[in-house]
Amino acid sequence: MIKIKHIDNVTHVSAAVTDLADSIGYCEYKIPLTIQGVKAKPTKSLLMGSKAHIAEEEYEQETVEFEPVTTDELIDETVDLEFPREDIYSRLVIPFEFEKQAVVVSLNGRIDKMKRVGGTLIIQDDKFVARPETYDNKTTPFPGQLLQVLAYLSSVFSNVRNPTPEDILDMSHTEKKWQLRICDRKTREPYKTFSEVVDQFSMQFLHNSIEKFAKIATGFIEPEHHNSQAKCNACNLKSSCEFRL
Repeated sequence: MIKIKHIDNVTHVSAAVTDLADSIGYCEYKIPLTIQGVKAKPTKSLLMGSKAHIAEEEYEQETVEFEPVTTDELIDETVDLEFPREDIYSRLVIPFEFEKQAVVVSLNGRIDKMKRVGGTLIIQDDKFVARPETYDNKTTPFPGQLLQVLAYLSSVFSNVRNPTPEDILDMSHTEKKWQLRICDRKTREPYKTFSEVVDQFSMQFLHNSIEKFAKIATGFIEPEHHNSQAKCNACNLKSSCEFRL
């Protein structure tokens, strides 16, 4: 859900990381529709994917025992760490100024898996799909998938949904890397993994995307149509969208 609030001459835009990914990475008209309160009907694919996520989390809970992470371990980048699945919340806050109007964007999320290996902070996101072989010829993730992991990597992290400053996990690292695993929905086994160390170009892509998201949400610019019949046919908001092809 995307919420707009005006506080002390500042416009606050709060949303989930997935709102950014689903709109800028798929269809920009999802932004005004979501603000208007239009709710998407969960698709079979989404429901099955959520079921696989839950099953994977339950399996880890039954088979892996995690020790509590200490503050000393967090700040020592030579110590390898791994957090339980779905145990880390993210928050990314970015201020903008559009035509002398202050706008603050807050993006919240919940990360599939976070770990540190050899000093590298790694964010892993799993996509459980019915036909993973459709990714055989892809060399990069879809834009929305990439935006999601980049937003996570640029966030602050905590073990609670609404953290205080004391709850923030300040984990030292030498570099950041995202991993996007395409998994078979039936077996939950990884089929293909996209992975890359974060660089200046990817961060600029993320910043530009969030800026566009904020401008559309606050009415400074209009959404651009993707002009794809296939996207409209597959969209979970198509029954409520006057802009569908």
